[in-house]
Amino acid sequence: MVSSSAQGEATVAAQSVLPFPSRWADISGYRMHYVDEGQGPVVVLLHGNPTWCYYYRNLIVHLREAFRVIAPDYIGCGLSEHPAGVHFRALDRVQQVAMLLERLGINRYSLVLHDWGGPIGTGLAVRCAEKVDKLVYFNTTLTDVSALPPVIKWSAAPVIGRFLTETTKFFLHLTVHLGAVRRLSPEVRRGYIFPYRSLRSRRAICDFVADIPFYENHPTYEQMTDIAARMPKLRDKPVKIIWGLRDLCFHRGMLERLKLHFPQAEVMELEDASHLVLEDGGEKVLSAVSEFLQRSSSKVSPGEDGASQSDAPANALYANYSAQAAERSTAPAVIVGSFTKNGVECRECSFGRFAWKVNSYQRGLAALGLRAGDRVLMLVPPGIEFLALSYAVMGRGAVPVYLDPGMGRENLKRCIIDAAPDALIGTRKAQIVWLMKRTLCPQLRFSVVADRLALFGFKNLRFLGSFSGAALAPAAPEPVCLIAFTSGGTGTPKGVIYTNDMVRAQLEIFRAVFRIEAGKKDLPLLPVFALFSLASGVCSVIAPIDPAKPIEIDPGQVAALVDKLKINYSFGSPILWGKIAEFCRNHRIFLPSLDGVFVAGAPVSREVLRQIENVAINAEAATPYGATEALPVTYVSSKEIFSSPEAAAKTGEQGTLVGKAVAGVEVRIIKLADAALDAGEMEELPLRHVGEVIVRGPNVSREYLRREEETRQAKIIDGKSFWHRMGDMGYLDERGNLYFCGRKTHMVRTEKRVYYSVPTERLFNNHPRVRRSALVSLADGSAGIVVEPYAGCFPHEERQRQMFAAELA
Repeated sequence: MVSSSAQGEATVAAQSVLPFPSRWADISGYRMHYVDEGQGPVVVLLHGNPTWCYYYRNLIVHLREAFRVIAPDYIGCGLSEHPAGVHFRALDRVQQVAMLLERLGINRYSLVLHDWGGPIGTGLAVRCAEKVDKLVYFNTTLTDVSALPPVIKWSAAPVIGRFLTETTKFFLHLTVHLGAVRRLSPEVRRGYIFPYRSLRSRRAICDFVADIPFYENHPTYEQMTDIAARMPKLRDKPVKIIWGLRDLCFHRGMLERLKLHFPQAEVMELEDASHLVLEDGGEKVLSAVSEFLQRSSSKVSPGEDGASQSDAPANALYANYSAQAAERSTAPAVIVGSFTKNGVECRECSFGRFAWKVNSYQRGLAALGLRAGDRVLMLVPPGIEFLALSYAVMGRGAVPVYLDPGMGRENLKRCIIDAAPDALIGTRKAQIVWLMKRTLCPQLRFSVVADRLALFGFKNLRFLGSFSGAALAPAAPEPVCLIAFTSGGTGTPKGVIYTNDMVRAQLEIFRAVFRIEAGKKDLPLLPVFALFSLASGVCSVIAPIDPAKPIEIDPGQVAALVDKLKINYSFGSPILWGKIAEFCRNHRIFLPSLDGVFVAGAPVSREVLRQIENVAINAEAATPYGATEALPVTYVSSKEIFSSPEAAAKTGEQGTLVGKAVAGVEVRIIKLADAALDAGEMEELPLRHVGEVIVRGPNVSREYLRREEETRQAKIIDGKSFWHRMGDMGYLDERGNLYFCGRKTHMVRTEKRVYYSVPTERLFNNHPRVRRSALVSLADGSAGIVVEPYAGCFPHEERQRQMFAAELA
């Protein structure tokens, strides 16, 4: 604390330099100096480094006739207390200014910001945007420090930096001698240097420079990314940017990047002004600030596309993700789990930091020539980069294209030809394959290696990450949100076109039916679901799974990840979750944090559901039914499955209960037809008759990419709407429940009857020695069954095999 006598001496000394009465407030136990002049609407002036409120002396005189002007000195700066052994970061200074304004009872104000006052004032503004009327920026940076000149980076180095900023007055003299085009008078130079004459008084100058987040693990980097994520909150504010173009530090390139934050801003460029804009600009600048602050607020000016940023449309997934990122910038967005000899290790990325990465990648992709409507082939393994690159593509109005890496080489080739991508983002292996097989995508304009390591002739993540991660207005999108190819498990993979309307409907279903809540954690064992998690405000946890060989998952690692991070949800196939549940049962492991385990992608046996319930003791296990083209169609919980009597088909088949249609979706059963159908040719079957499953709803895809014949076969036009043929067989019961009987392509038709895969295999799977089975068609046209016995149950002797076969028959 500063004694009253010391304060009095400082006040007397300051009056010889500062032409206003000095005031002090006790902030967090330290005395903060400020100027408070005039009456009227409040304008707060925040200085930079190594200046103080003295920088604004002429502007204060100009504004105090119409405004109440508050100009504080940060603690450690100017005439405020310079505490020994105390170091402040940007967030501390944001909080100190907020406390001062609260102490003065100020709830509405405009901000005038210069140099590092820019990020400090903006950090304040994004936290209480409702209190801010207007913003004026002089030469500054908000979220882009990579383009600062070498002298600033040297000044941030531990040894040389302290010498330049604290031990000597080098940094101060650099500012007062090179910061203005017009030579400052000796009196003015002395005014700037006045509070920083002693070694101790320059500690804050050193701290300011050391606090510049030049690298990602810097303590203030999170603050910078948080500002970037919250910037949309200021998109409706009137903004004036006044820039000295001869500034050696904050050069024209940084002006252009600041303008990206505020497409609505008025910009005043000064050819004959440097860093200390108010010293060079004179009456012209003072009048411009006063006129702007006194002018009545008007509607946000349109951007280049003719629409305001707030009204600009966006890709449906990107729009939802952006809203969540702005709302919860400090919450975890993605956590990547890995395993070492020491156990589980996790790398966490907040929504704010993730947004910075996405925006940086957007600018990099735009620099490479990415345009709205371009199709981008995404051959990127699951993880933070997969998600960030996907959202960066969508943010520019382009369309990401996803393939199942396990579909096989020939299917991959066919899908790439169908996708006809304009750009490729993929692993180094994918780039080498493309170099060897350029005929697969001859129209490719550019390619990016999804890695920070270099590959000769290719741009990589290091290049994309070199751009500013500041918030930017979304590009107007095409109607298509993304394209996802089917797995090819029952035929040639096809590209499913996800429209924005379709995705919006899916997000609403996940919220309402699956009860997905923002702020929780999800473990998506099907990687594409991570995109939907982020768009729902849910943290996506990435497990160490090879997407091409998911069956090789280590269930112990997954269980450890769920337990350590207290994961709330998980989407996965019955094979994966059956393996995890079996491991947990055998090792007496329980997963109480789970609220929901959603198992889909194949029929789910009651045994798998019971195992999941026994280990995820607080979770609702559920089996949604759907397909890439229609996700989801029905939903049923394990509780409903176990409490409801099963209804068999009239012909005796017992299908797998997959529940009732979700809200907005209709399900019908029609007579099987091998050819394309018109609506008038559909023959709807009675309840509990096995037939072909068709669905319609807002979450159903209308067409396949570049596959007109397959679209004609799969879609039934019905007036202005359409039905999608699921390619599955099933029946409905009297309560509206759907029972799944297997894929059409898995049926075996004999002279006597039709066998459906699920009911048939279910019978054989009930044998105590059979782990799983498969219905097959034999060469003579009859039906056969292939069984896999449990380990140790395979009969090796001929007589034992005959007895086993007889039991099965």
